[in-house]
Amino acid sequence: MATRKTTVEVDERELSEAARNLGTRGIKETVNSALRDVNRRAALSRAASYVREGRLRLPDETIWARWREPRG
Repeated sequence: MATRKTTVEVDERELSEAARNLGTRGIKETVNSALRDVNRRAALSRAASYVREGRLRLPDETIWARWREPRG
């Protein structure tokens, strides 16, 4: 995992509230958890768009059967 050390001005009240909401302790844990949460929400939103627009190809019985076949 690549990391970067940086200096950032952070609103203390927002940080405290985010830490409470995320159940985290410390600046680094809170910021990293918030970034993961934002990225997870964006991925879920994209997936929901695929479903709404009918662009998500769900496996049919043929595909499920092929996945269940032993490999080797």
